Amino acid sequence: MRIALLPLLLACACTAAAERTYEASVYGEEFIEEGIPAAIFSDGWSVSFDKFLVSVGDITVADQPLGDEGAYWIFDLAQASDGAGFPIAEGTIAAEDAHAGYVLGPGVDPVAGNATADDVALMKQGGHSIYVEGTATRGGEELTFIWGFNTRTRYSDCELVGSTDVQLTIHADHLFYDDLFSENPKVAFDLIAASDDGDGELTADDLRQVDITTQERYQVGDLTNVTDLWSFVEQLTATLGHINGEGHCVALRTD
Repeated sequence: MRIALLPLLLACACTAAAERTYEASVYGEEFIEEGIPAAIFSDGWSVSFDKFLVSVGDITVADQPLGDEGAYWIFDLAQASDGAGFPIAEGTIAAEDAHAGYVLGPGVDPVAGNATADDVALMKQGGHSIYVEGTATRGGEELTFIWGFNTRTRYSDCELVGSTDVQLTIHADHLFYDDLFSENPKVAFDLIAASDDGDGELTADDLRQVDITTQERYQVGDLTNVTDLWSFVEQLTATLGHINGEGHCVALRTD
């Protein structure tokens, strides 16, 4: 009986899955690095970002954590990367095809990815997951916005499907969607622009004054607590995270 088992054990050892190394990175694509052109908006606006800070962490690949448990990094996705994104760390897994997960949310003690020390302090002190500074223009109109979000979204079951790398891709145009659940929402800025109180700077308080319950667009489905434009945009932050470009994940707000 022992002699019969020996070949079986050797066969098991020979068929063990080979390990492979992957690199995890984060990327905001051209829409963050170069701006969202007017052709993307349904109402002729365009948007550029001076700063687009994100706090990413709790990254897992094939259920294995990347880096120390609870590690978070701060990146400014508005910096130029020549299409490469910004590296986070390397890891090793055994599976050929695997899934990944990550959190876009405030970290307890985040460290700089490519962000400055001042930006890390800003994110930590404000408890931010996302912080953006930008400008919207249409013709001769120009409006600025500075928005800090404290939302937390967990992205799970992000399918890698044989990819050798893990790119956390952030889609900034989703911040300007006009529907929370439509498969074909429009990218629009008119309603946000109309919230301006006259100083040319669109703040969270400006957006809170806009009642969306009377809007034909800006539908919220069963999220009946989302009644003003700021809470609507806050909810949109949960849709920003993807994997390897257009790959989808299961998104769940946990704040």
